[in-house]
Amino acid sequence: MSEFTRQLPPLSTLVVFDSAARLKSFSQAADECALSQASVSRQMKQLEDNLELSLFERHRYDVSLTEAGERLHATVQRALGELAATATELRETAQGKSSLTIYSNLSIGTDTLAPLVGRFQTLFPDVKFNILSSYEPIEKTRSSFDIGFQVGRRAENYFDVETIADDIVFPVCSQEFAKQFKSKVTADKLSALPLLHLEYENKSSIGWQQFLSNYRIRQKKPTERLVFSSYQVCLDVAERGDGVALGWGRSVSSRIDEGKLVRFTDMSLHISDGINVYLRKHIAPHPLAAEVINVVRANIKDINDYT
Repeated sequence: MSEFTRQLPPLSTLVVFDSAARLKSFSQAADECALSQASVSRQMKQLEDNLELSLFERHRYDVSLTEAGERLHATVQRALGELAATATELRETAQGKSSLTIYSNLSIGTDTLAPLVGRFQTLFPDVKFNILSSYEPIEKTRSSFDIGFQVGRRAENYFDVETIADDIVFPVCSQEFAKQFKSKVTADKLSALPLLHLEYENKSSIGWQQFLSNYRIRQKKPTERLVFSSYQVCLDVAERGDGVALGWGRSVSSRIDEGKLVRFTDMSLHISDGINVYLRKHIAPHPLAAEVINVVRANIKDINDYT
């Protein structure tokens, strides 16, 4: 009996486990996996018996992961993602195709990668580029990718992460909103204005509380009507003159150039890890990964261009 056979849980249960964990429902997992709900329940019980602990809290209409379940799910997602990526690459190789998939958050995809698509096609004419951008953090996505770009350094136990550009965060608002203020706006006065807050899943991201604390101002809990889950929507609301948002220099530069937003006050916060490259650990990188990363790095503007 091999070491893997002794140590691994039943492999047939892991895809079903991923589905149930994502959907928080055995019945929905059954639909997704083309199984009966009873079969899903049996397989999850088999997996729990193998590991000798509970992976789910079972409720009347749904399920939720236990702490152990959360830990296993994070590993299963990464493992299945890597298997899927390798399988896709092998299929394309067998068909004589070559492709490279880049995953990024939306702001980097829009402002950094999109302008380089033509450059990629010129430099690598025989390669199919797949550019995937999402609100979903790289460490949580189920999408397979060769190169990831994201703000901030996270999940470094699973990825090799390299910072390739810094960024700057500063208050932005509409021209009409800014015209209300004839004198300099201090940090204390700024904290009392209608601030547009983002509800980040990533707790390390910069919000108003952290920004203002840099100026020794304690920001109160944000008013619920001014909290957004989308950065782009938050900026849209700022454009309409409904308050002040925190803008990341690289992602708001185009709106400022078009006059849709203006920088409000001279306050700012420098972010040393504005753009980071993510490559999966323990997996050989795509043959073109280094070249593509160098193209991106060479075309990133100095942050001073945004100030």
